[in-house]
Amino acid sequence: MSLFMLTVIGLMGQTKISGIVKDSSTEKEIYNLNVLMVETGEEVQTDRIGYFQFVDVPEGTYTIRISGVGYQGIERTVRTSGERIVDLGDLYVTFNPASDAMGVITLTEDELDADETSSQSSAGLLQSSRDVFDRTAAFELGAYWFKVRGYDNRYNDVFFNGVRMNKIYNNRVNYGNWGGLNDVTRRPYEQTSGINPSEFAFGSVGGTTYIDTRPSLMRKGASLAYSFTNRSYNQRVLATYNTGMMKNGWAIMGSFARRWAEEGVIEGTFYDSWAYYLGIEKKINNHHTLTLTGFGSPTRRSTNSPNTQEIYDLMGKDYNAYWGWQDGEKRSERIRKFHEPIGLLTHYWTINNKSKLTTTLGYQFGKDSRSRLDWNNTNNPSPTYYRNLPSYYESLDNTTPELMDWVYYRWRNDQTFSQIDWSDIYNQNYNRGDGGAAYVLAGDVTEDKVWTATSIFKSELTDNIKYTIGLTYQNTNSHLYREVIDLLGGHHFVNYDDFENVSYNTDEEAGREVGEGDKYQYDYEMRHQHSNLFTQFEIAAGKFDFTIGAKASYTSVYRFGNYRHEQYMDNSKGKSKTYDFWNFGGKAQVLYKLDGRNFLQLNTMYMNYAPTTDEIFPNARSNDYTVDENNFTSGAHNLKSPQVFSSDLSYIIRAPRVKGRLSGFYTKFFDEYEKNFGYIDEGGGSSNLFAADYTYNIDKQFIGGELALEAQLTSTITLSAVASVGQYTYANNPSHQRFSDSRNLNDIDLEISTVGATAPQTTYLKNYRVANGPQQGYSLGLQYRSPKFWWIGATANYLAANYLDPAPFRRTPAVWGNSTPQDFPEGFAESFLTQEKFSDEFMLNVNVGKTFRIGRYFAGISASVNNVLNNRDYVTGGFEQIRVGSLQVLADNPSYAKIFGPKLWYDRGRSYFINAFFRF
Repeated sequence: MSLFMLTVIGLMGQTKISGIVKDSSTEKEIYNLNVLMVETGEEVQTDRIGYFQFVDVPEGTYTIRISGVGYQGIERTVRTSGERIVDLGDLYVTFNPASDAMGVITLTEDELDADETSSQSSAGLLQSSRDVFDRTAAFELGAYWFKVRGYDNRYNDVFFNGVRMNKIYNNRVNYGNWGGLNDVTRRPYEQTSGINPSEFAFGSVGGTTYIDTRPSLMRKGASLAYSFTNRSYNQRVLATYNTGMMKNGWAIMGSFARRWAEEGVIEGTFYDSWAYYLGIEKKINNHHTLTLTGFGSPTRRSTNSPNTQEIYDLMGKDYNAYWGWQDGEKRSERIRKFHEPIGLLTHYWTINNKSKLTTTLGYQFGKDSRSRLDWNNTNNPSPTYYRNLPSYYESLDNTTPELMDWVYYRWRNDQTFSQIDWSDIYNQNYNRGDGGAAYVLAGDVTEDKVWTATSIFKSELTDNIKYTIGLTYQNTNSHLYREVIDLLGGHHFVNYDDFENVSYNTDEEAGREVGEGDKYQYDYEMRHQHSNLFTQFEIAAGKFDFTIGAKASYTSVYRFGNYRHEQYMDNSKGKSKTYDFWNFGGKAQVLYKLDGRNFLQLNTMYMNYAPTTDEIFPNARSNDYTVDENNFTSGAHNLKSPQVFSSDLSYIIRAPRVKGRLSGFYTKFFDEYEKNFGYIDEGGGSSNLFAADYTYNIDKQFIGGELALEAQLTSTITLSAVASVGQYTYANNPSHQRFSDSRNLNDIDLEISTVGATAPQTTYLKNYRVANGPQQGYSLGLQYRSPKFWWIGATANYLAANYLDPAPFRRTPAVWGNSTPQDFPEGFAESFLTQEKFSDEFMLNVNVGKTFRIGRYFAGISASVNNVLNNRDYVTGGFEQIRVGSLQVLADNPSYAKIFGPKLWYDRGRSYFINAFFRF
C-alpha cells in the first residue's frame, strides 16, 4: 500500500508541457520545427498541426527552445509545480531566410581528413544539412568536391565562442583539430551561407560558422555511437555524457572519439586518430555564467599521391607512390601528425533582458608535422620520378623492345621498383658508414602558439532595432622548421645544400651533423598580430528588414629567421621589416516580405583583407624578400591587400508543400595571390631549378545562379531538385615571378640571382577557368519517410564544367624564348596552352535508416552509399606540372608532354558509411 501511494504521489508530480507553433505572419501551423527542453536535453518535433509535447516532466523550471530552418529561434521559460498539464498555447516564430542555412554541420570524412588546400571542398565542411540547397551541396554534390559558388575554402570563417580558427599562413581551417567530436560540433549556434549577415562576425564570401561550447546548450544524457566505413578510416567509436544544467548551477560535458584504419581504401594508407572534449559550465546567477572548454584531436595518418595518366593506366586508379615494403609491413613516407589542443574561457553576461556581453580568452598550441623523404647527393627515391617512367625509356635513342618489356614487367611485378624500396635506402645509408646518410625521413613542422581575446556585445535599441559590436585581438607566434624524424639506419645527416653547394646556416660549423630530432635546412618564425572591430545593425521596418554591417581591422606581420643562409646573408637571419595592413569592409542585406510565403532578398558586400604570411614571403624558408622588396621591384606597391565585391539576389518561397529559392550571384576578387612549387626545365636539362611559382595582382570573377526546390508530394514522400550553374574565370593577366635558391635563374646576372627572384612578367591567364571543382552541379532526389520512423532515399547527381588547374608560368613570355608560333608545327602551341576540361559525370547516392524509441531511450541505425554505380572516371581535381619551362624544350622532346603530364586525383569509387547510435 505504501509503495502504491508513493507511486501515485510520484505520478502526480509528473507534468505534460505542450504547445502549438505558428508562423507570425500567416498564423499557419508549422511542421517539423525542433523543440528542445534545454535542462533535460530532450528534443521533439512539431507535427502537422504545429503541436508538440513533453510528457512525464518532473517539477522544476525549464527552458523551451524552438528553432528550425528559415525561422528565428525563440525561448520560453516554464515552471511546473505539480499541475498535470501546462499548455503554452500558440507560440509564434518569425520567418527569416537568413537562418535557412542553420542546421547540422556535415563534416564529410574525406574532406575533413584532407590537407588544408584549395582542392578541399568547403561544401561538406560548412554548409547546413537542412536547407535543401545547402543540404544537397553537402551530402550529395559536396561528396564529389563541388564547392558552393566555386569559392576556395579559405573564405569560410569558423569560430568557437568567438575565437577564429583560420590559420595565418593560408587562412584555412584544420577541421582535424576537432575531428570526430560530432556531438559537440554538429549543431552550430549560428551558421550563415555566402554573404548573409552573421550575428557574431563580419565574415567573408563563403559564410560563417559559430559554435558555442556551453554544455547547457547541448543534449543532456549519454550517447554512444559506432560507425563502419571504407573511406579514410574504417571504424569510429564516439561516447558522450552531459549532465545538463544541474540544480547547483553546474553543467559538465565530456566527449571521446576514436577513428582508425590499419589500411584505408587506398593501398599504403592508414588512419589513427583520437579526440577529446571537456566542457565545464558554472551558472553563477541569472546574469553571469562561466564556461571552461578544452578539446583536441591527436591524429596520425598517411596520404596518397596524385599521379599522371600514364601511371594510372599502368597501375590502376588506386595506385599510391608514397609507400613500400619494409620487413613485411607497408611503410609510408608521407605521414601527417598533428595535435593542436584548444582552451577557451568564456564569460556570458546577461546585463538585462535586452543586452548581453560575451567575452572569451583562448589559447591554442601544438605541433603539425608532415613527413617526406629527403636525400643528399643521391637519386630521387620516388618510384614515379620521371626517369623511372616507361615514357622516359621510350624517349631514349637506344631503347629496344626488350628494354621496354623489362620496364613494363618491373612496374607490374616488382614492388621494389613500383613502390619505395626501403631496403635499398637502408643499404645505401649503411654503406656510407660514418659518413652522412644518403636518405632521411624529414618532417616539415609548424608549431603555433595563438592567444586570442574577443568580446561581443549585443543589444536592442528599440523593439525593432538590434545592434552588435565585436572586438577581437589575436596574437600568433608560428615556428616553422625541418627536422630529422628517422635517420633510416644512417649515422647522421649533413645540414648543407649539396645541389647548390651553399650552407643553410653560415653561423654554425660547416657541414654540421644532425641527428634524429635535430633541426636543419630552415628554421624561422612568423609573428602575426591581428585586431578586428565589427559592428552591425538589424532594423525591422514593416515589410522590410535591413541589416547593415561594417568592419575595420589591423594586421602586423614580420619574419624572424634563426638561420643565416649563405645566399641571403643580409635577408635571412633576424627580424625582417614589419608589414602593416589596415583593412575595411561593409555589407548590407535587404529583405522584402511580399507576403507570408514569398520573399525577395538582396545581399551585397565589399571588403579588403590582409594577405597571408605565405603570400607576403614567397620563399620564407630561405629569406625575407617580398614581391616589393627585391632588386627587381624595390619600392613597388604590389604587396597589397586583396579585395572582394560580392552581391546576390534571391527569390524565396515558403508554401505549405513547396519550399524553394532562386538566386543569382556575382563576385569579383581583386589583387589576389597564388603560389605553387615545382621544378622548371628551361633548357633541356641544363638549367633545372626548383622554384616558387608566384603570381600576384590576380583578379577573378564568379558569376552564376542557383535553384533549389523541395516539394512534399505526399505526407511521406519528398522530392528535391537543385541546380547550380556558374562561370568562374581569371579576369585579368596578372604578374608573375619565380623565387628560388637556385643559381640557375634564367636570364639574370649573379648579383640579381642572389635575391632569389626572376624579373616580373605577365602571365596571360585571362578567361582561363578557376579550377575549384565542378562549376555546374545538378541533383534530383526522392525520399520516403515512414510514420514508423524509417526512411529511404536516392539522389541522382550530375557534375560538369570541371577544369585542370593551369600553371601560370606556362602562360608567360618566358616559355616562348625567342620563338614565335610560326617556329612550331600547326596547333603545337595551342595544345600546350589550352586548359584541359574533364569529362562530365553522373553519380548515384542512396541512404536508408531507422530510429527507435525504447521507453525513454533512443536508438538508430543508418547507412549511406555514394557513387553506387562505382564510376571511376570522375577526376576530382588536378594540376599542370611546371617542369616544362619552354616550348622549344617540348618541341625538342615531345615525350615530355606525357612524362610531365598533369597530376590528377580520381574519385575512389563506391563508398559506404554505416552508423548506429544509442542515447539514454
